[in-house]
Amino acid sequence: MKKNILFLFIMLWGITQAQEKPKLVVGIVVDQMRYDYVYRFWNQFDDNGFKKLVNEGFFLRNTHYNYTPTYTGPGHASIFTGTTPSVHGIIGNNWYNKADGLSVYCAGDGNSTTVCDCENHIDVESTAGKMSPHRMLTTTFSDELKLFSPQSKVFGISIKDRGAILPAGHTANGAFWMGKSGEWISSSYYYEQLPEWLVEFQQDKPATSYFKGAWKGRGFGYPMDSLLASRGPSSVKSTPQGNTYLKDLAIELMKSEKLGKDKITDVLTLSFSSTDYIGHQFGPHAEELVDTYIKLDKDIAEVLKYIDSTVGSENAIIFLTADHGVVSVPNELKARKIPAGYFDASQLTAELNSHLSKYYGEDNWVLKYSNQQFFLNRKLIEESKIKHQDIQQLAADYLINVDGVLNTFTAHQLHHNEYQNNFHSLIQKGFNQKRSGDVVIALNSGWIEWNSPTGTTHGSCYSYDTHVPLLFWGKGIEQGVSDEYISICDIAPTVSTLLGISFPNGCTGQPIRSITE
Repeated sequence: MKKNILFLFIMLWGITQAQEKPKLVVGIVVDQMRYDYVYRFWNQFDDNGFKKLVNEGFFLRNTHYNYTPTYTGPGHASIFTGTTPSVHGIIGNNWYNKADGLSVYCAGDGNSTTVCDCENHIDVESTAGKMSPHRMLTTTFSDELKLFSPQSKVFGISIKDRGAILPAGHTANGAFWMGKSGEWISSSYYYEQLPEWLVEFQQDKPATSYFKGAWKGRGFGYPMDSLLASRGPSSVKSTPQGNTYLKDLAIELMKSEKLGKDKITDVLTLSFSSTDYIGHQFGPHAEELVDTYIKLDKDIAEVLKYIDSTVGSENAIIFLTADHGVVSVPNELKARKIPAGYFDASQLTAELNSHLSKYYGEDNWVLKYSNQQFFLNRKLIEESKIKHQDIQQLAADYLINVDGVLNTFTAHQLHHNEYQNNFHSLIQKGFNQKRSGDVVIALNSGWIEWNSPTGTTHGSCYSYDTHVPLLFWGKGIEQGVSDEYISICDIAPTVSTLLGISFPNGCTGQPIRSITE
């Protein structure tokens, strides 16, 4: 009898443990963080930031984006929806809208208005808050959590609007980002007015308070007061202090909104953007970038310390990843005899149009070049009774001979084939039939579209852009490391499994068994 009672007790205890959900989930995205940064800067990190996540959490070292283009908007959407641009629809930061011939922004929403505490300069911020996630076609894991548990609180914050809005999903309680004046703002999609705690936070810690002393490192120094005077308060985003400002906001938000303070799971998405601004300007091997990550390590340590001391690591799940990587500065590669180059598309639209006119008559056959895609004049093509696949292929055959182009793909090919080849499938998974162009080009490795001999960018299908870190830490996460291939789309179903909720409705990823089992 006693044995039966003991057995029943153990079973009930096990079920209770399995049913207990984390009180808080924090998804950290480091904009433009390459996988190798973890090890490159390891000896300069303290023990309580990145090292803590590695030494106490689970490090998935072979995590990749399984599509291209590797930009900020698609990256943030894919992490939290568990699918690719072909499904969630965020095919770039901006893209050409075939319906009206205008460029649209991934988080733009003309039906929303700016919400800010900036009475004296609302004109400056008038467009900065016209934002929402309405262009994202699928749910995030936090949307599914809100459907499962309406009392759950969900917030997204970032210096970049898209880094705050897309991860938080359609049903978030709020999202905050930095406006043009350096103030934290939001949208009428979420609020009629800013929460009182945020107003007080900005009064106590305005952006200008982060411009003290100088940004110094090995071989460089930039007076912060000169930067403030010449470029205004929002220029804090281009210094490590931008990450610190966001960290301070994250801690204040968790405190004021009481995240993780009851048994109902809450979510905070936190995207550090300054790493991207600095990476673009200086490149991945600059001392400025090294210093940025040393300081970010301390900011992450403070976030982890706050969560551990208020919610408890045993009650929280934290994951950290990146929205894309970055290529080395092409001129630096060329100086080391590594193939690289700069792709100039400024005249290519006119040149392609001239080529097509030789076959179909002089007319406006090419409407737009955007995100390494050419948009053809579909109305004219149909009126001329030309087969779309024929003119697309003619354009592709011309573009393959352009210096710097490795491969070309037509919309017809991408729509009517299912590619298993990794390179081809990356293009296909980033292609949305309704929103993408008629011909897609892929550049050679090391080549970028960039108009400066210094600095660099991202967006390709190569490992320097697709390979990112992925770390899980907290409740139920055992310490370990794995080199199994992980798709970025696997994060959302993994978190959903840990929360016992439905996968996002467009999810194409799979739970990571190293984390869920």
